Amino acid sequence: MELNTAYPSVCPIFRLEMRMRLMPQSVYELQVTDSSAFVYLHEQVVEEFFSHVAWRSSVEVALEVAALKICRDFADHNKGADQHMEEVDIDACIQSLIPNVLHNPNLKHSHLKKQFMAYMKKFSATPPNESIIRSLALLLDVVKFDVEVFKASLGAGWTNPVELVVGPHAGLSYRLNERCDTSRLLELRTIADITIRKMEHGSEKTLLQLKLSGAAKPVMITLSTEELAQSLAHLLDGYQMLYNQRDSVFKLKGIERCETMTMHEATIRPKTPNNIDNNIRLRRELITLKELIGGGQFGNVYKAIYHDLEKDDRIAVAVKVCKSDAEPADTQLILQESSLMRNFRHAHIIQLIGVCVDQPMWLVLELAPHGELREYLQQEKDWLPLRTLTLFSSQICDSLVYLHSTRFVHRDIAARNILVCSPQCVKLADFGLSRALDYDAVYTASRGKLPIKWLAPESVNYRQFSMASDVWMFGVCMWEIFSLGIKPWAGVTNSDVIMHIEQGSRPPCPEKCPTALYNFIRNKMWAIEPHKRPTVDQIYAIIEDVRQQVLRNVPPDQIIVGKPLSPAGVIVAEMSSLPSLTVYRTMEEQKRQAEEDAKWLEEEDGDIDDELEPDQIPSTSHSSVENIRTSNGYLHHTPTSTRSLRFEDKTSRELRRSVDGVCDAVTKLQNSFNNLTHNDDFLHSVKEVTSQLREMLIVASGMRDRVTTATQRTEVDMTKTLIANDMKQMSRVMAKLQVNGEQTIFNTLRRDVVRICGELAVNCTTLQLQLTQPPLENEFSALLSNC
Repeated sequence: MELNTAYPSVCPIFRLEMRMRLMPQSVYELQVTDSSAFVYLHEQVVEEFFSHVAWRSSVEVALEVAALKICRDFADHNKGADQHMEEVDIDACIQSLIPNVLHNPNLKHSHLKKQFMAYMKKFSATPPNESIIRSLALLLDVVKFDVEVFKASLGAGWTNPVELVVGPHAGLSYRLNERCDTSRLLELRTIADITIRKMEHGSEKTLLQLKLSGAAKPVMITLSTEELAQSLAHLLDGYQMLYNQRDSVFKLKGIERCETMTMHEATIRPKTPNNIDNNIRLRRELITLKELIGGGQFGNVYKAIYHDLEKDDRIAVAVKVCKSDAEPADTQLILQESSLMRNFRHAHIIQLIGVCVDQPMWLVLELAPHGELREYLQQEKDWLPLRTLTLFSSQICDSLVYLHSTRFVHRDIAARNILVCSPQCVKLADFGLSRALDYDAVYTASRGKLPIKWLAPESVNYRQFSMASDVWMFGVCMWEIFSLGIKPWAGVTNSDVIMHIEQGSRPPCPEKCPTALYNFIRNKMWAIEPHKRPTVDQIYAIIEDVRQQVLRNVPPDQIIVGKPLSPAGVIVAEMSSLPSLTVYRTMEEQKRQAEEDAKWLEEEDGDIDDELEPDQIPSTSHSSVENIRTSNGYLHHTPTSTRSLRFEDKTSRELRRSVDGVCDAVTKLQNSFNNLTHNDDFLHSVKEVTSQLREMLIVASGMRDRVTTATQRTEVDMTKTLIANDMKQMSRVMAKLQVNGEQTIFNTLRRDVVRICGELAVNCTTLQLQLTQPPLENEFSALLSNC
């Protein structure tokens, strides 16, 4: 109707072409908020590229975009079909998409075909959304689809001809020509009214007038025709509607808008996850997104209004809009975050309101009006007193006490993940990386990006997370608070942070932080060994004591930090696990008999001491290797017990000595390694480990015949398989070390070698126990007969 009214005599038959003109500031944001528009924009840009631009672009770009399109179309058309990428006709693809490339006299057809096939092989497994994003990134500089350019003149009349540039990043800018820099004319969100009119009768020149909010005079632009003026007016009006979330400020003369028709979005709802409780499911139509306020690894965060039907109230909330093409593992993390936050009830933890499970998934959260703590500290640094900074630290620590009491670790404690609800209240947020702890109290991350400058050393080197690593991160977060929002390790690259930490360096004392409190953070919370760090309960008591001193106006240089109180030890035992009196007496008798037998063996087998070196004699009080780090925590390598020595023969002693040699070599490697370790020393330590391992395997190979039962043989074979896999993995990593000289990757590979050696030590110890375990059947028979 509007087209017929606006252009009554142009053409009796219209050929309509729908084009997307209002571009997002980020294609990622468009992908999350409107996946259909995201796909349509890509199709529009690719079509324009192949039709008008491909012939004058570089051959590499043309081939890569074409290969991405073919791989994407092939995946869409052959879902569930048994057809392979090799069956695609390469010549036909090139001829249909980029025929002009074939006519380039400087290119051989065989080389072109080979290059195109290489691109197709490279992108054959790329997910559709990643393929689209890559295509748009390639075409951004070639097609320049994020801007529109108009020939115009500033002011009334054709006196200052320029090129107007309109786009999400450019706003409304102008330049003299393509070779000149652009200058910003105005921000699109400030447009309050748009009108157009002819300059004079008999002339096609049209004047576009823009009234701006907060400006006394309007902006005047002259265009050569009325069609161009209307096109520019529609574009500017669309952007201001998008940014301001309000009605149009431009109306064509003689056209009235119809207010009775409403448009409904037609979408196909994908299958939604069914592991979300119904009591936290929300209807998407009750939530209205208002503005983008932040972003994260899994999506963007918007300020929104939620209509609570039960209370008939409209509530300001924060909505985390998750990426629509998230990998299943990422979707699982998002679901986990919602499940975690649903169960958390604490005054200083952000509350989950509900979840919209349809794709893209929305998490509706409590809104913190003042935003992230780091930005708040930077904005309000001129008036924030010490009492407020200690209050913030105390509140965050209180939330961690609650979190750790439920056996969860946060893994991403930083000022950016603390939200400010009021000038006197902060809350812990962003539980996307949180994990529940098993009984070993250590979680090992296998994938994902990590905030290096906030991490504890064991988290950087071995990807291990525990309550102790949370304590380290909270120390860094406190440093951020007292530094008023400064990032830690400024000017230091991520790859060099662990080197500084291992050398003993720490971030300097902030100006606002009391010296005693900083010393506590540096010496206790930032201790290298995790077991030497205090618990969050102890830290909370320290911070509260410091806060009370601040409230009593004690000068910062006179504030005292006491020694953390250690909780009294408690012995916990299940009643069902306690032996009866008869069994207890029998065990005591056998213990006494074992001690007598061991004494007799020591007297009779004097040759044992002659065979052993002084440092190889097993001790009953101290282990030759106290702790060996592994990916799952620490292996506590203890000496052979007295009871085991009763049944130990010469071969068993050789196996024990060889396993101890492996553990000694691994411990030496772990204790001596850091990023500054010279590679020759590192290789020597690794060679020592492999040498000891080879000796151990030779001894172990002759002991398999001692294993009598099929179950024991299966266990031994499984352990040997684990050792073989560890050796293969270490061989692959060492091969990469020989060819990779880039420092960051080089140290990462060396840390992988250290980790694998730790796993080898664990498996070697397990193998020793399986091959040398004493015959228990007779003891059990004697024990049962005395019950």
